[in-house]
Amino acid sequence: MATTASLLPIIPRIFFLYLEPVAISYGMLMNYSSRLPIFEVSSGATKSLPTQSLFVPAQSTGFLFNMMLYGLIILLATPPSKRLLQLHIWVLIIADFTHWAGLFSTIAANHPRGWAAAFDWNGWDAQTMQLAKYPIYTLAMKFATLAGVFGKIQG
Repeated sequence: MATTASLLPIIPRIFFLYLEPVAISYGMLMNYSSRLPIFEVSSGATKSLPTQSLFVPAQSTGFLFNMMLYGLIILLATPPSKRLLQLHIWVLIIADFTHWAGLFSTIAANHPRGWAAAFDWNGWDAQTMQLAKYPIYTLAMKFATLAGVFGKIQG
């Protein structure tokens, strides 16, 4: 049975079915490991951090997991639909922009210089720079797929 993924040219198909889910899984792992120190600090404090401040890091791993499943279900379990595929790619494009919004707002909220530090790339460490660069590559692939650079989306 043909699926929506079968409408993609081979390079975008590999990207959307394998590379992006692996990258999302890596993000889930990094998010999980980075939240553990926050939980440890909170549990050892005489007055723990408010639940609201701990809930968001815990929920973001679940959000990434759900987003990955949603994408794979769209690609692998729906009948071929060019429009659905295009909308799916646009949702992923929006997710890349929200990735930047989350990164920049986190830097601004946690740095004494605020928003000035968020855009001062010279002060970033290598891991932060990679977090900022990742969406450039994924956006390029997504826009190129929609533009037909790798071949026309069938349907």
